[in-house]
Amino acid sequence: MSRADTTIVKDIEKIRRLALKHGLSRVLRNMPFKAMRDLEFEYRYLLYKARFGQADSDIYVSTYSKSGTTWAQIILYQLTTAGDMGFDHLFDISPWVWYAAIRETTLAETPAPRILKSHDAYRRFERGHRGRIICVLRDGRDVCVSLYHHRRNFKRYTGTFEQHVDHFLYNTDYNWFDHLRPWLENRNELAIHYVHYEDLKANFDTTVLRIAQFCGIEVDDAILDRTRKQSSFSSMKQHELQLGPRNSHFAGREKTSPYFVKNPDQFIRRGEVGDGLRNLTAAQLVAFRERFDRSFAGIQQVARYR
Repeated sequence: MSRADTTIVKDIEKIRRLALKHGLSRVLRNMPFKAMRDLEFEYRYLLYKARFGQADSDIYVSTYSKSGTTWAQIILYQLTTAGDMGFDHLFDISPWVWYAAIRETTLAETPAPRILKSHDAYRRFERGHRGRIICVLRDGRDVCVSLYHHRRNFKRYTGTFEQHVDHFLYNTDYNWFDHLRPWLENRNELAIHYVHYEDLKANFDTTVLRIAQFCGIEVDDAILDRTRKQSSFSSMKQHELQLGPRNSHFAGREKTSPYFVKNPDQFIRRGEVGDGLRNLTAAQLVAFRERFDRSFAGIQQVARYR
């Protein structure tokens, strides 16, 4: 268990301001302009975050999508609790504030240390942000392949793999390269521990013990053994329907939901290392390296992915 202060700190004045802004934006969100809907969600999300608060004992799992987020959440859940897998859904024991804001539903209250999922941009974590951050890194080529299947199975994507690769390399809304660079630079001096997905695959025990040490969690052999078993691919596959998005989460809002689950049994798909090298064409691999060199020159944390 983490020894950090478990007091949840909330900025009441900030909450008041955001509630006012969000109330005004809700009046405008039904206008036929996407910008108005985006603004309303921005204030809604910021209000959710402010009301949720921060604690020194919080542990964030911060990733780019399909980089081992759920795996890390289950690992930390096993390390910090008795590890009961009888929960209804992962977000009941490891909240994701963004997802709750999208659904406009109440966030689960969990004991300290709170294990929190985040795909947020680095700018969302200002200097002095409370809590520790586990930043999981995965080879972008593998992420690209995994994200393609996720978009087809859990989103509304109908494009080809070639179109997806182009989107992965060059889109500006949510881009692996642009997302990771500020997290690696860490100019706000946040408490970050970087974990490579491939190290979890190749040397699970050592990598997990380093995570535990960073988070101030005491781990004995029994806890480590249980964590290894409950976070194995076979165990997570067994609990798959408890881990991924559900259409029922957006009942009555199907047309506006960013999720549309077609294959719920494909959330835990393969989890292998090297899918990118096996599935990307030679030309796509060259394009990836060129994009990589422009984004990560001199950053050793991801040099292995070049």
